Amino acid sequence: MSDCSKSESALENENHVAESSAVRKKIVYIWDMDETLILLKSLLDGTYAVAFSGVKDVQKGVDIGKMWEKFILDVCDDYFFYEQIEQCNEPVIDALSPYDDGADLSNYDFSQDNIGSPTDDINKRKLAYRHRIIAQKYKQGLHTILDQKKIELWNNLYEITDSYTDGWLSSVYSAWDVGKLRCFSWIKERFGGPDVQFCVIGDGWEECEAAEFLRWPFVKIDPKPDGHHRFPGLTRETVGHYLAVVYGRPDAETEDQDTTSSTT
Repeated sequence: MSDCSKSESALENENHVAESSAVRKKIVYIWDMDETLILLKSLLDGTYAVAFSGVKDVQKGVDIGKMWEKFILDVCDDYFFYEQIEQCNEPVIDALSPYDDGADLSNYDFSQDNIGSPTDDINKRKLAYRHRIIAQKYKQGLHTILDQKKIELWNNLYEITDSYTDGWLSSVYSAWDVGKLRCFSWIKERFGGPDVQFCVIGDGWEECEAAEFLRWPFVKIDPKPDGHHRFPGLTRETVGHYLAVVYGRPDAETEDQDTTSSTT
């Protein structure tokens, strides 16, 4: 074999080694749902798309946000007495249950009872009636109050939004009945692999314990303006420090990264 052939062979081998050593890491960020509720506002004001530096169509995101706003308001107006109780803020839907006398509301005409500000027992009772009906409808689900055409419109909007946000909605897991650890385990089963790293971001003890059990980094944030762990002041550099403690520091020259977000 000539020296020239040997040199070409060695060069090809070096290139192969360099390519194989360039591992594309995927980082899966697991967010507490309280913090992801900013999605609708970020669609409406365009900040969601702007954050992608030109990759996302800003106007499309705004249009999607407006569709959600319209759909939500329509349901609230038609089924949840929104126009009547918009200014009646209560900390929890059961707050006025002591004023509910349990009357049969089957034939009650909510459009004719002249509900006013809940400053007296009579209006508190009227508001409690509405809260009872709202709670019942929540338990029964939207499929019991929406017709098939509206359900199809909602499903279509869901799919459009999920596609635009790269799976934001389909990556939501409910921990209400099963707990954070079980949800995290499902996420690990779905996204796990030899080149996958996980990072939990939230403000609760349960997600902290679940992350610790799975030996994942946990980034504590505080949505309050005067909190010690501010959000959205969180940066990729800060998160990178947490990841490095658990997974070690990446080699910037050989490692590329992809990211996925999931919420609980």
